[in-house]
Amino acid sequence: MSTAQTPPSSAFEAAAHETLVSTLRNTHAQEKQAIAVLESQLKLLTDYPDLHARVTAHIVETREQARRLEAGLEACGDSASMVKDTLSSVMGLGQSSVQGLSDDAVLKAVAGDMMTEHLEIATYRTLLTLADMAGKPELRPRLEETLHEEEEMAAWFDQNLDAITRRFVEIKTSELQAHAARRSEIATAEEESTAEPKADMAPDTPPAPPVPKEPRRPDAPAAGAARRDG
Repeated sequence: MSTAQTPPSSAFEAAAHETLVSTLRNTHAQEKQAIAVLESQLKLLTDYPDLHARVTAHIVETREQARRLEAGLEACGDSASMVKDTLSSVMGLGQSSVQGLSDDAVLKAVAGDMMTEHLEIATYRTLLTLADMAGKPELRPRLEETLHEEEEMAAWFDQNLDAITRRFVEIKTSELQAHAARRSEIATAEEESTAEPKADMAPDTPPAPPVPKEPRRPDAPAAGAARRDG
């Protein structure tokens, strides 16, 4: 339900109000996009229990952040139903396409999430400034709460990035070792299948000894020689 609005007192305040409403709409759309991206990441994180739990918790936070933005839009006289959730975050779409095509999808997802958190921190700081300029101080508590959550998430990534990277390399090492072991087993099996079985081979038969030749008498004619009549 929309609340009664006090008209802006100056052109500057009117411009700030218009910018505030536009930024709230875009930020709401980006938060909805962030939810979709984070949910798609969960299937990649089954071997990273701490990261999986933190991303799951942040999805819950992000849903609440979207509701706060809807309330902020209503406080500005804008209907939440007018928010264009089809507006795509370029960063979010980039994350989705990279994750499914890359061997290091987990590391790219984490890098993308870290970029998103710092982008959102800057966005909410901007919204706080716009709220002050537009004469909407009542928006500050919701915006400050969300800003604090985004700062906490960014700090968590900063503190855990090394551990996540190490875990990725450990998993990769195990995969490479398992692959090498399988290749070795296959090669051994192929060698055994192509080798001639020794059990079926007949034992070697020694060659027959040569037949000794009878020595020729000295007065005997050579073989093949013609006899001469006396």
